[in-house]
Amino acid sequence: MGQQVLTGQVTFRQLCERLSKDTTVGQADIRAVLYQLADVVAEYMELGMSVDCGELGRFRPTYGSRQVPVGEKFTHEDLRSPKITFVPREKFKEFKYRAQFERISDKKEEEDGASTDSTTEGESEPLGPNENHTGL
Repeated sequence: MGQQVLTGQVTFRQLCERLSKDTTVGQADIRAVLYQLADVVAEYMELGMSVDCGELGRFRPTYGSRQVPVGEKFTHEDLRSPKITFVPREKFKEFKYRAQFERISDKKEEEDGASTDSTTEGESEPLGPNENHTGL
């Protein structure tokens, strides 16, 4: 198994600063639009709609529920907390070819005490952005 190697986190403030630098829109306006975007997307999803955010991708709500026996009334109490599914556009799907990954132990292999990986426990094998990732 493999996972992406994260190299840090961009804060909301840093994101707004970068967007302001790359456009003619001020940071305050960018913050206001992004806060409003979150509110509007949530509002539409609450109505059961998916929301297309252009080049970013599409958001849609997904709900699980407990099993309700036949004959019993199904209510909102039977729903689990909503999860948000994000379906990215093509530009995001290409990340796997440029991102850095590392090999990690499979949980089942750890439980069984066996491993088909040549790395020892706790070690990882990093894959750079231009390396072949098909072996993960």
